[in-house]
Amino acid sequence: MFPETPDLTVDTAEKNAMTSKSFLFDFTTGDFVVRNGKLVECDGTDAIRIWIEKILRTEKERFKIYDDTNYGCRLEDLLIGSNYTAAFIEAELKREIEDALLQNPNISAVANFSLARTASGIIVSMEVETNDAGTNTVAVTL
Repeated sequence: MFPETPDLTVDTAEKNAMTSKSFLFDFTTGDFVVRNGKLVECDGTDAIRIWIEKILRTEKERFKIYDDTNYGCRLEDLLIGSNYTAAFIEAELKREIEDALLQNPNISAVANFSLARTASGIIVSMEVETNDAGTNTVAVTL
């Protein structure tokens, strides 16, 4: 009744290319960037930067959509109302951020952390080494 076809398989590289589509996100406005009525696609370094900022801004285990994953960072307990020493907070922030970022298979290393406190939060800067784009400095305001 059904036509016979050879087994269809998707090569791993093609599968990764299909699932790794990223879109520009403006964290200031809290919305995706739209041009001519369409989401603006990004790749390479821009996609990594968007992914990094999103994972750092997502509190781990807060949202049900991420319940069965290890997505996000536990930063609020360290930053809000804690009585921990500054050295402890800095060491834990570094550990949490590095653990979260190394989940991305395109990121091979995270180094040279620096934290700067501002009136509205903390600016985290780091060097992120990727498999295809080399080392890039990334700064995120939390």
